[in-house]
Amino acid sequence: MKQVAPGYTILKRYGRYKNACWVLENNGEAAVVEMPMYSAHEKPPHERLASYLRRRKLHLKYGIVTHGHVDHCKSLPEFRLHFPGTTFVTHRSMLEDRHFLSIMARNRHLPRQAWNEGSFRLFDEVYEGQLWTGTLGGEPIHLIYAPKHSYTDQLLLFRGAMITGDWYLGDLRDCNALVRPEHKVQAIDQAVDIVHRLRHHVHMLFSGHGDCLYYRVDFERMMQRSKVYH
Repeated sequence: MKQVAPGYTILKRYGRYKNACWVLENNGEAAVVEMPMYSAHEKPPHERLASYLRRRKLHLKYGIVTHGHVDHCKSLPEFRLHFPGTTFVTHRSMLEDRHFLSIMARNRHLPRQAWNEGSFRLFDEVYEGQLWTGTLGGEPIHLIYAPKHSYTDQLLLFRGAMITGDWYLGDLRDCNALVRPEHKVQAIDQAVDIVHRLRHHVHMLFSGHGDCLYYRVDFERMMQRSKVYH
């Protein structure tokens, strides 16, 4: 467990891809970000989260994944089943993504009959545009739809920090070519524009895996540098 900033805790980095399971918290409310795959010898992330919430007397208000790749979303059905009072939020693109849906369909914890009948839903709130806004303990929390690594990418903005999923930042070449170059550039510009319109000062950038933690960041400069190979 590692607190990386006020209100930001990494419970653990899970599985062979070492993806983090994050807890964001403020004034008694919490959000879980990323529901990763895990190995047989690891305590499941939803169980570790439940223990953390009990110890700190937190109400889990939101469940969020940054995009629909297996290392970020594999255990989503388990979280959904164990936290029925939590609001799970995503962008419409997730529900239209065949890769994400196939990952969910192969999960042995998914209540398959209820899923097929449409009585089991993975998400409670599905937003259509580029921005979703909620509150966590009275503080705004935002999701920005910005496809750069995948067409399901969502950036999370809260308390001066942004969780960027698998976005490669700076002058690093993306690890895949799933998103067309012109759409990557468009996503970067849209993210900068939305942050400006929200008047949110972003000075920390955290990867979904929790392995790249940038502090005292010039957000706009970093975003412009991230266009280098596009």
